[in-house]
Amino acid sequence: MKFINNRLIVSAICLSLMATSCKKTLEVEPYSSFTSANFFENENQAYMATLGVYQSLGQQATYGWYINLIYDNDTDVSQIDGNVDANQWRAIPHYAATKESSFLDQTWIALFQGVGRANVVLAQIPKMDAYTNGSDTQKALLNRLIGEAKFLRSYFYFDLVRLFGDVPLKLTPSQTGEKFDVPSTDRYVIYDQIIKDMKEAADLLPETLPTDERINKWGAKAVLAKVALYAGGYSLRNNGGIGNVERPANYKEYYTLAKQQIDEVIGSKLYSLNDDYTKVFKNQSQHILEPKESLFEVAFFNQANSTIGGNSIGQFNAPTTVNGVYRQANARVLVLKPFFDSFDTKDIRRDFAIAAFSIDAKGRRVPYLAARGDENWKIGKWSREYQTGTLQELQSTNINTVIMRYSDVLLMRAEVENELNNGPNTLAYDAINEVRRRGYGVNTAGRSISIDVLTPGSGYSAVPTFTIVDGGGTGAIGGANLIATSGALGPMTIVTTGYPNTVNAGYGYTSVPTVTVSNPWPDNVSNWVSSKSYSVGTYVKQGSNYYRVATAGTSTSTAPSHTSGNSSAVSTGAEFTYASPAVVKATLLVKPTANDADLMSGKSKEQFFDVIVSERARELCFEGGRRGDLIRWNLLGAKIALTKSLIRPNYTYLSFANFRANQHELYPIPLSETDVNTSINQNPGY
Repeated sequence: MKFINNRLIVSAICLSLMATSCKKTLEVEPYSSFTSANFFENENQAYMATLGVYQSLGQQATYGWYINLIYDNDTDVSQIDGNVDANQWRAIPHYAATKESSFLDQTWIALFQGVGRANVVLAQIPKMDAYTNGSDTQKALLNRLIGEAKFLRSYFYFDLVRLFGDVPLKLTPSQTGEKFDVPSTDRYVIYDQIIKDMKEAADLLPETLPTDERINKWGAKAVLAKVALYAGGYSLRNNGGIGNVERPANYKEYYTLAKQQIDEVIGSKLYSLNDDYTKVFKNQSQHILEPKESLFEVAFFNQANSTIGGNSIGQFNAPTTVNGVYRQANARVLVLKPFFDSFDTKDIRRDFAIAAFSIDAKGRRVPYLAARGDENWKIGKWSREYQTGTLQELQSTNINTVIMRYSDVLLMRAEVENELNNGPNTLAYDAINEVRRRGYGVNTAGRSISIDVLTPGSGYSAVPTFTIVDGGGTGAIGGANLIATSGALGPMTIVTTGYPNTVNAGYGYTSVPTVTVSNPWPDNVSNWVSSKSYSVGTYVKQGSNYYRVATAGTSTSTAPSHTSGNSSAVSTGAEFTYASPAVVKATLLVKPTANDADLMSGKSKEQFFDVIVSERARELCFEGGRRGDLIRWNLLGAKIALTKSLIRPNYTYLSFANFRANQHELYPIPLSETDVNTSINQNPGY
């Protein structure tokens, strides 16, 4: 279970608000009392102030909603639903952000608030007597806090640079009467400071696996590796008011730095992948920490039935869920069909991560089978099905935002080895194959299944419910296309999974499950009678047979008795379609092996890079990093254009029309900032 949450959120509220009730309980001074004019009186004050720095990551404006769920959208894997409107959470991802945006303003403030809090901690701790004259235990604690504050300050600046570009760099606490019109600092000067801070932080942080969400040495190094890849990647530069996406000439130096950090993290031998990809997100949904899989995550603790301290993960980015067996989820993030189609059918990540279904009040998965139903697909990783369902998670959730997973480290290794060696070496292949084998379920028990319609039935007015029981697995969903003329079940046309009647192949089945479908007719069907006016869709029973009225009319004295197709209206008055239940079965699919998952050798540098671009999408989809990856590779516009070319003409995809290269790779500097700080240059196009 999580350990930092209650302490972090409650203390952070106390530290950032003048809340006497909190102070009475915890004896913690409000954060506003910890300024450059006051010393920390003891280690507990220093500790609580450091937790206050962490809290800036756990706000709605940062990793509780905006950064990972709003800003990382409308790419080649997902998009926000709806059109550009007054809701900024739609306008911003749809490439219609303006400098007046309150969302961007709140994010700017929250990140600089975190910088300011870290600056206070870094200025105050060295002034404490215990820092120089304390016991070894006291010194170790205070040095760890300095390491945490340095790491967090650098991470706030990393977010500021990748979202806004050149920003003011401030490394000391604000003083009374200080001028705040600080000019922007070139991002590479900021990157130098970030790298310096993160290196120094890593030297001060614990080397052991954490028992809570606080950063350790290896987490800092893993994040530093990602920072280096961004610094060595492409970004939008302001050249006299004209935007140009550029990469530094010495970019390989940053890749070399990334390699050093990655090698050390992997070389620690502390980290490994959970064999079960699905379990990673089920554990997150159950608030179970996985320190071997997760290297850096943001803690959340929601107040009862509130959004204070809570996260939007599992509510905003989940399958649409009707309140009933599970808590309601008003899902707003849509998964794009070309991304779904990019998966191998043997890759279990597809059917787990992508929800081609909604969840009804009875807790049943209802597949989107109607025309254009593929425009309603949602994210499945943090489904309400996997959550605790407690009162605290009635609206927002307590699910942590995981920023760095070990699979990310492995994929970064594959990327840097490919770049630095002008093609993939053994390390690159081994790293990416380790991720892919887990994605294919090579090392887990059980298999996926296909569902097949053996007898199509007839007389159905809608696709029936497929019920799957036993077999030891979970997640499989059956589906069909309704043939209007006969009411029979045919192959699906909207969901194309590689299996005609399988919406979701599930995972973990150790034996063949039993699959049944409901009858075409409802319960308590009335017997057929003569001289009765029948409307279309009515079901009748005649003897042991059931029929559905296909053409309205008044029945004659001739009762329907056929056992296939339709009766003749001349004979029976109304036209009756014979109704018979479909017969379906499940089949265990062949268990994927390492040979199925592993890449073929002999790829060129460019071919291997293309695989990395795709593999990072499949492994890390919807976790907050896709847009940033595409920008640092200078692929955002190209991937949007490619997605548009792969969808049908009436598939809603606003990004293609709205995206403007050399502008939308950065967000605008908030107007509230440029109004008071005229030394800051606005980003191109805004």
